[in-house]
This record gives sequence, structure tokens and C-alpha cells, in this order.
Amino acid sequence: MKLIVDNNKFIVFLNKDENIDFDNKTKMEKYFKNLFSKIKNKYNINLSGYYNIDVYIDKYYGSIIEIEDEKLDYYTYFNQIDMEINVLKNSLFLYEIGYEFLDKKILDKVSCYKIDDKIYLKISCDVDNVLLAKIIEYGNVLYGKEVDKILKQGKKVIL
Repeated sequence: MKLIVDNNKFIVFLNKDENIDFDNKTKMEKYFKNLFSKIKNKYNINLSGYYNIDVYIDKYYGSIIEIEDEKLDYYTYFNQIDMEINVLKNSLFLYEIGYEFLDKKILDKVSCYKIDDKIYLKISCDVDNVLLAKIIEYGNVLYGKEVDKILKQGKKVIL
């Protein structure tokens, strides 16, 4: 698990080995209670309020959870947490990577898109965990609206 804290937003990166049942509401609520507790303890952040949670699930990577505080006074005043959870199954993730880090072993397992001088990889079949880790280490994982923009504006290329 990797966590990025950015003002009123938390982004949690989970690899596919972390088995979270996003179809079971009870288990999902328990997971988020534990997650909020970890964030509170590790970052010493007082968590209360209303949170919009978007869960993006990609079958090759795992999931990315975006948690955004809506800054509603009622919940903060009573020190409560409430949330709306939106699970987006079959999301598509892209990987922004530099030419110098492209491994030729991956090229037959991805589609490549280019915008300006940036290359984006779209994984199309199962990839070895070591190779995927290398892509993630040397690149950035993109999801949501950023992916839509790249697929619309980018040019599909063969490397």
C-alpha cells in the first residue's frame, strides 16, 4: 500500500495481491474504518467529515482509492465520519514512462500512446510482476479522467 496525502485528498495505491472485497458492503466499510484509522495514526490527522471515495479497479494493477474531504461543517462539528463510496470496476490505468526505461520485453503486452514527448503504456494482457514493478518504479500510474484525455488526444504508436 502506498499513500499520498494532498491537502483534503488522500490517494491510496493497492496492488492486486491485496484482496479487498469491494462487492461486500460490510467488508468494504470495515476496510475503510481500518484505513481511516491507519491514516489518522500514521499522519496524525484528525479525520472527521464527509468523504467522497472513488475506487478505481484495474485487473492488471490492482486498485487506486481516491478519498476527498467534502468539508461539511456538520460532520466535523460532531467529530463523525460519513462517506459515499463509488466503485469503478474495470477501470483502465495507463503508465507514463520515459523512453529510456522502456523494456523491450513489455512491448508485445502493451499498446503505446504518445502525446508530445511522453509515452503512455496500456497493458493488454497479464504482465510478470517484476516487469510491472519496473514500469511502476520508473513511471507514473494514471487513472480516471487523465486516462480518458490521453486516449482521446494521444496518438497510438508502435515502438
